[in-house]
Amino acid sequence: MKDEEYLAFSRKLIPDTKYPMIGIRMPELRSFAKELLRSGRQDELKDESYEEVLLRGLCIGGSRCPWAEKKRQIDAFLPFIDNWAICDSFVSSLKDIRKHKEDYYPSLKRYLASEEEFYQRYALVVLLNCYIDETYQKDLYRILAKQDYEGYYSKMAGAWLLSYLFIFDFEETISFVKDTKLDPFVYQKGIRKALDSYRLDDKQKQILKALD
Repeated sequence: MKDEEYLAFSRKLIPDTKYPMIGIRMPELRSFAKELLRSGRQDELKDESYEEVLLRGLCIGGSRCPWAEKKRQIDAFLPFIDNWAICDSFVSSLKDIRKHKEDYYPSLKRYLASEEEFYQRYALVVLLNCYIDETYQKDLYRILAKQDYEGYYSKMAGAWLLSYLFIFDFEETISFVKDTKLDPFVYQKGIRKALDSYRLDDKQKQILKALD
């Protein structure tokens, strides 16, 4: 299961985690998470390595517990997140949020107000994964306009959210960035991420290049 080549790659990609790494690829971790859930052994995880922490997150995402209990587990897990990879993999496992968007939105607002970098990143990545629609679009603009970012990984998530909004509603998002003083890093990186997208056409990309 341990892959030395993948371990070396992961250490370069995720240099700032406090957790020791074993070097196990994501497909194997996902399979192991399913096995733990089937056997009810997820509570045996000790959170002593990067992979164990990630496994705990995947088990939370894959569990079939009631939504109120899952919210409690999510809240308890967030302090263990210290890098972008665990954060984003955890978010991608949380399929239930789409069924409970209105109920969960106040929790995201609370995380955004935190001074913890990865609480903020978690909330922003959930927003870009689950909340880009006509109901929440205006509020997402307000969040980007007012967010007080804590650290590089929070700002990168903000830029990622902005790039997704360009794809969702190009004209409205262009108007938003023209009329709003955004964090310079989020503004520039958001435009550049949007320029990398195959979902925008050449004309739209020319407009973005004029803003960069």
